[in-house]
Amino acid sequence: MNARLGSCMMLVLLFAGCGGSAVDPDRTETVPVTGTVTHNGEPVEGASVTFMAQSADGRGASGTTDASGEFTLTTFEPGDGAIPGSYRVKIAKTVVEGGPSEEEYQAAAARGMTLPQPEAKEMLPVKYKDVNTSQLTAEVKEDDDKEFDFALTG
Repeated sequence: MNARLGSCMMLVLLFAGCGGSAVDPDRTETVPVTGTVTHNGEPVEGASVTFMAQSADGRGASGTTDASGEFTLTTFEPGDGAIPGSYRVKIAKTVVEGGPSEEEYQAAAARGMTLPQPEAKEMLPVKYKDVNTSQLTAEVKEDDDKEFDFALTG
């Protein structure tokens, strides 16, 4: 009896692991998109790169740069790329400085005190943070090279 139960459990586990992903078959196809971000010739680590679709029904894609300034875009699943189309691009890197530690904040809150709030500091020129002022664009095509390099200045 125990052997039979064990065999059944193994089959259940085996079949549970063999299922396909739950990807919607009607979902728009994406193509891999990678690239790099530099500022004044130096790679930028930790910048958020956002491709905003120009079509009304388009879906955007985003990624974050690594220590080499390289990014991979995500639309539906990590690293799946972007839907072919025209995009306006924004790139930002914001660092929070100062302010209390979590322990200091908790202690002050317990005593009904308020502490100074941390400051957000932009590490890249602010114009790149907005698709209306960045002047960065990208055209993602199914059959083209899908690597974009953004050399920011200022």
